[in-house]
Amino acid sequence: MVFGKLHNRHFKTLAIIEEKDYYFNEYEVTLISSNIQDWFSENDIEEIMDCRIKMQDKYKVALAIEKKGLDMIIEKINNMPNKYNNILQKVDFYKEYKAFKHKYCILIWTSTYWSDNNFAVKCIQDTLKELRPKNIAYQQIIIGETDPTFIKISQFIENDKNVDIFKIFQKIEIKNLGGILVW
Repeated sequence: MVFGKLHNRHFKTLAIIEEKDYYFNEYEVTLISSNIQDWFSENDIEEIMDCRIKMQDKYKVALAIEKKGLDMIIEKINNMPNKYNNILQKVDFYKEYKAFKHKYCILIWTSTYWSDNNFAVKCIQDTLKELRPKNIAYQQIIIGETDPTFIKISQFIENDKNVDIFKIFQKIEIKNLGGILVW
């Protein structure tokens, strides 16, 4: 049971925290059952459900891209002020190959946290949006490891099929990928 400051009575019910007063160390809460708002001391509140996500999903990620597109990504990453946890340095497989006078790269992460909060992932995603207007081919496939039903494909391969990951195994030899390209 907790004592409400405004209504001057005890409550024992579920509530949602609206805001915190850091000076008095009190929380304004809205009681779910009655929609009453009141202030409660921090010591009186018992947290029963935390909305923060503690577990992140893992993914298998494959990226095939023209070398000049990868150079754009690397340049963008190098210009970032915080270089902590650069996912580009943790790639499990990297291979460059040449086809029709163009240089291509394939990068594969067999098990990674592909979080939009990671600055390198954000740089990769932002750069991929810039490649289509510059006519630079790419294909990115993200497969859920924790949730195998999740799959996301981003691509611009209409101008150049040499980055089609589904057919790329015919052009280069790929070993020890842990099943990333197997459907």
